[in-house]
Amino acid sequence: MSDHLVHKCKGSHECHAKNHVCQIIMQKDLERIKKVVKDPHYFCKNCGRAAHDAENLCDPSKLD
Repeated sequence: MSDHLVHKCKGSHECHAKNHVCQIIMQKDLERIKKVVKDPHYFCKNCGRAAHDAENLCDPSKLD
């Protein structure tokens, strides 16, 4: 699927994905945040946060 067909949320207040780091942080679920951000492989091009899995970010990009 091409990139222009994929909807990417714009972060925090516009994000409705409960598994995204921006939402977990708003919920103040510190234990879950620790698990999600451990050994990061991706960063979010919206907010700059990092996570192990791309599915936990609004607009992920692979870390080199």
